[in-house]
Amino acid sequence: MAEITQFEYTNKELTVLMLKDRGIHEGYWHLSVKLGFSALNLGQSDDGTDASPAGAVAFTGARIVRVPEPLPFTINAAEVNP
Repeated sequence: MAEITQFEYTNKELTVLMLKDRGIHEGYWHLSVKLGFSALNLGQSDDGTDASPAGAVAFTGARIVRVPEPLPFTINAAEVNP
C-alpha cells in the first residue's frame, strides 16, 4: 500500500480544527488568512537590459475570527465543539 504524503483540509475543516485546538465552545467563527505582498522585477533579458515589474504574495498565517452573528461561511463552535 502506498504511503500517504499529503493531507488537505477545506476551509470549514481547518476552522473546526482550530476551534477544537483552542478549546472554543461558543460563538460564530470564520477563517481568515494573513498575506504578505511584495513587488519585484522578473523576466530579465539575457543581457540584463529588460525586466518586468511583478508582484509576489506570501501566505504568512491563518487565524479564526469571531463574528457577532451567523453568516453563510461561519462555523458555530457550539455545534462542532460542544
